[in-house]
Amino acid sequence: MIIIANRRRRLLLSGASLAVLAFGTPVYAQTTPSASSAVSAPASDQAQSAPAATDQDAEGLGEIVVTAQRRRETLQRVPIAAVALTGDALLEKNVRDMTDLTIVSPSLKIDTPYGNTAPKITMRGVGSGSFNLNTETTVALYLDEFVLNPVSSKLGQLFDVDRVEVLRGPQGTLYGKNSTGGAINYITRRPDGTTAADLSATVGRFGEYDVSGGAQTAITDDLSVRVSFNRRYRDGYQYNSYRNESVVDRDDWGGRIGIVYKSGNVDAYLKLFADRSRADGYLIPTYGVNPDGSTNAAGVNPVTGLGRTGRLDDVASDVDPRSAVDNRGATLNLNVNLGGVTLTSISGFLHSTNYIRSDQDGSSANAVFIIADSRSNQVSQEFRLSSDTDKPLTWIVGVSFFHQDQKLNGSFDLPLFGLPPVNLATHEKTTSFAGFLDLTYHLSDRLSVVGGVRLTTDKKEFDHQTAFSLIGPFALSEAKRWTEPTYRAGLNFQLDPRTLLYVSYNHGYRSGAFDVGFPTTPDQFKPAGPEFVDSYEAGVKTSLFDNHLRIAADVFYEQFSDQQLLIQRSDPGSICCSLVNAGKSKIYGFEIDGVARLSKNFDVNFQGSVLRSRYLEFKSGAIDYSGQYLSNIPRYQLRIAPELRLPAGGGEFFLSPDIQFTGRQRVSTTIDPYGRDIQDDYTLVNGQLGYRWGNGRYSVFGWVRNATDKRYLLDAGQFTFFGYNQAVYAQPRTYGITISGRF
Repeated sequence: MIIIANRRRRLLLSGASLAVLAFGTPVYAQTTPSASSAVSAPASDQAQSAPAATDQDAEGLGEIVVTAQRRRETLQRVPIAAVALTGDALLEKNVRDMTDLTIVSPSLKIDTPYGNTAPKITMRGVGSGSFNLNTETTVALYLDEFVLNPVSSKLGQLFDVDRVEVLRGPQGTLYGKNSTGGAINYITRRPDGTTAADLSATVGRFGEYDVSGGAQTAITDDLSVRVSFNRRYRDGYQYNSYRNESVVDRDDWGGRIGIVYKSGNVDAYLKLFADRSRADGYLIPTYGVNPDGSTNAAGVNPVTGLGRTGRLDDVASDVDPRSAVDNRGATLNLNVNLGGVTLTSISGFLHSTNYIRSDQDGSSANAVFIIADSRSNQVSQEFRLSSDTDKPLTWIVGVSFFHQDQKLNGSFDLPLFGLPPVNLATHEKTTSFAGFLDLTYHLSDRLSVVGGVRLTTDKKEFDHQTAFSLIGPFALSEAKRWTEPTYRAGLNFQLDPRTLLYVSYNHGYRSGAFDVGFPTTPDQFKPAGPEFVDSYEAGVKTSLFDNHLRIAADVFYEQFSDQQLLIQRSDPGSICCSLVNAGKSKIYGFEIDGVARLSKNFDVNFQGSVLRSRYLEFKSGAIDYSGQYLSNIPRYQLRIAPELRLPAGGGEFFLSPDIQFTGRQRVSTTIDPYGRDIQDDYTLVNGQLGYRWGNGRYSVFGWVRNATDKRYLLDAGQFTFFGYNQAVYAQPRTYGITISGRF
């Protein structure tokens, strides 16, 4: 969709839904259960059930196997700042929606201020910051190594996953789609030849219900199939006093069919998937401002004469906003063992559409109204060869192809200003080719050197036209190509079997982009140039006290040049925002996450970060942002999540509160001179209380999100020309019950 209109609304919309169920029941991480307990100890946030433990690990923490570097290895051996969670651990933490991942991953922020059409994803503060639907986010999302590129495709597939991997920092060598901020990998559950099923159901506040399930079986000795689904519904939690109705509802479903063929040296995984979302578009609470942009004490919009009423996130709108998102696709993962070398092929197709109807002024005045839609077709193909890992030199070499054809249409209606609708039509084609090589050379049993390079060429063909706009009619047709390398280098030292020290350097790249928002200045149609980042990182991963304490910590420094930002313009005649390159900026900090098993029945997960940022060189028109700090970067974050287990009646009760402290941060790229875009320190309290039995195969638990009903700011926008600013607040307190079983 072009999305649009909101140029002005940089802000936006509520914090999407925080609750929505999970999927299969938990498989707990303790690999050797105590003879005195009928139930295995549960997984910590990062534990999983795969690898077998040694005797000394029987009461310790389990390991988790990931493919963050395109190979299977334990998370503690991966020299990358990362968090990985099994599907079972996600269920236990009540992570049932993509936006919930922020609960369990430091430095990750996912909001939906633009509704279900365009999630806003930032990692360490690095994100797209744009509501345009042709935006390629800086934090790439992958489904079994297939990139979900259209912004409308990102919210519907977090169900029936084996694990989720969250990688922080640029991932430009092995991950090619604009990962200057990081990457999120969904690894789905594959059928394994057994016959099994699982089911999970949730009911909660605001009329929420959520059902997820899956079933699998073998068809032949070599062929097996798994079918899974997810259905979720919730009434709105905002109130529209003008229409006397609740708003910001959701009505979603998703489905997946996976077929695995394994025979000899061939392992193939074919997957068909689809998801659909129907919801209110977004209703943005607004408040009136004076012509100079200062706060209007009475909250009255001087253009419409209307004031703000009700709670922070209530509205009084004359519009029934709606949005619709549909995705369907197919992927094929193929691995062939060629004897010392493995050939891997990742093929995929995705069709993504969305439609949105929204009242941008958030009032009963017929002032600013938009309708927008988009239709995207994406195909991609990657081939790579990987060496075995039993030699001093290991390597991965490959090529990839990506193509996206996207049609965007938008209509901006400004009847209060006596103007006809501004109708935009855009057709954009993106084609990318890349070749890459990644090497690891083991200088000794403990010391290894890492190096990698990727050469990417991106071509964008852009056609954009309108019969009427504030700068007159126009028709623009342009093609632009960018060819850039990305590369990395690192040194890893295995201090002892349980301690890894690493240092790394990564150079990342994000292709240039065309702006498809509300046109107010000719300069807006000049494409933003590529974005570059140089990232330096040092870290340690260790397990102590017979694997009863696990810690991963890192320090990093990232310097961006030509960072792409959606910013308020100050050009003559400009009334809104557009995509620009922001000179230079820096982000640096310290991050830690870990888990301590204090006893067989008591774990404590902890995560934290201290971050700082600055624009070093950035001037947009008459506005100089140099010296200001970037948005979506809290000065500190701390999460403490203990779990207490009490064996009883062949099972166990569990209590797992989750407390998060978040420091002061700016929530809008466009800096408000009056500081209304700044959210001060706040604390969130979440938690679960329940009972599990049958060796963890069955569970029932109650949960609460935002237990203290904290109304903190998610996003903000300045639209002085229209007489208002916008402020988007997080979802209020929610609670419910989840029941799950594995059969």
